Amino acid sequence: MSIANSIHGEVRFQGQKIAKARSIDYQIRRATLETTGIGDTDDEYAYGKRTTSGSATLLYKTDDPATVALMNRILDDGEQLDNLEMIIYRGTGKAVSGPVLINSLGIASSVGDNTQISVSFVINGKATSVL
Repeated sequence: MSIANSIHGEVRFQGQKIAKARSIDYQIRRATLETTGIGDTDDEYAYGKRTTSGSATLLYKTDDPATVALMNRILDDGEQLDNLEMIIYRGTGKAVSGPVLINSLGIASSVGDNTQISVSFVINGKATSVL
């Protein structure tokens, strides 16, 4: 179930913006667990764990050495990065954010001074929402 489609957002590392995000699709999935008892004639369910994930296109400057080095870490070695955060802006004063792990990457292309890559991400834990 898609809950937000956004035009823009950003990725931060240790509180510092490292990339702009656009074409964001953000989703929450809830597992449903069967709780039907022996002898019941109809299935019954309860909510299980929640997964928050999405996809976006990231743009980052190729002339900022610190950002390029960090993006290369994300792209190359698969190492988990602490303090990586996705912020999704959903209009004036509205945002969803959380610690993020990038779990897939698309082909990079250059757009002027920026490099563009497609990513899929998962929020690590509970997302924070400002409605």
